[in-house]
Amino acid sequence: MLEAKVPIGHRRSVPEKRAAERSGGRQFIGRDPKIVEVLATAGLIAATDAPVLITGESGVGKDVLAEWIHAASDREAAPFVAVNCGAIPKGLEESELFGHVAGAFTGATRRKMGKFETAHGGTIFLDEVGELDAGVQVKLLRILQTGEFSPVGSSETRRCSARVIAATNRNLPERVAQGRFREDLYYRLDVIHMELPPLRERRGDVPLLARHFIERYAAFYRKPKPAWTEEFERRLLAHDFPGNARELENMMHRAVILCREGRLTPALLPGAGRRRDGIDASEAASFHDAKQEVVESFERAYLHKALRHSGGIVSRAANLSGLSERNFHEKLKKYGIDGQSFRAS
Repeated sequence: MLEAKVPIGHRRSVPEKRAAERSGGRQFIGRDPKIVEVLATAGLIAATDAPVLITGESGVGKDVLAEWIHAASDREAAPFVAVNCGAIPKGLEESELFGHVAGAFTGATRRKMGKFETAHGGTIFLDEVGELDAGVQVKLLRILQTGEFSPVGSSETRRCSARVIAATNRNLPERVAQGRFREDLYYRLDVIHMELPPLRERRGDVPLLARHFIERYAAFYRKPKPAWTEEFERRLLAHDFPGNARELENMMHRAVILCREGRLTPALLPGAGRRRDGIDASEAASFHDAKQEVVESFERAYLHKALRHSGGIVSRAANLSGLSERNFHEKLKKYGIDGQSFRAS
């Protein structure tokens, strides 16, 4: 999860100042105009209750932006409830979101409060909203239109006042055209549309983010902050970051743990600095080394894709990939990938 400060050179608006104070500075680091514009828009819409749809690749920080908007709003003292819709087992989505009463189905021995009820007065963040079952989409449309819902197994109508912020890395208009997502629900969610750019489109922000993560993990492990080097930065800038800010954070986490010389070196970045064609941006590589880098780049990207599709459930991702769960875990460990982080993208 991205934890950052206000963009360098960016003047805070009143809502942004309030969000920084209330959310512990959970904002985006960056000088890139796209990020500055995103924050300006977030500051404008924070005080409203308008639904927001945040789009962008996995790992760009959609969850952080949603929480920042909540912290800048008048609802900040009420709950912020995050739900990864893609990680909810099929058949349990309605119960998870709207709750159920005792006896509603086998195993429902007592009443359960749903996520919407928990978020009453605050904000509910529906990550990977495009993965919701068609029947649950109808229920979601109802609560967006009327503020009303009924728990599973109950005929009682209840009301909920929770701001809805949804996010997806899917192309929802395409899913609408395919009949996999309701058009009326899409337009209800897409009142305010905010798109977060991938890290490869704002490479100038990579060193800023990397330094932040280095400082954060050095403090966490109570280690001296390692010295920054130009070679380290060059290798970072040559990487495409298919996993975006989450991948960068994992790489800096690993670098802090493995650093022994008191300085950051390219050797702490296995797999980084190679383009997708396997050629190093700064030096020639042997055939064997170039081949190894291509394999590592492919495996890293494949693991990210499998985890995104499985909602971060490693057993499901392993099954999709055809690998044993043990082998899949070993590869995650090799590349420093945290499967749990894909449950709240």
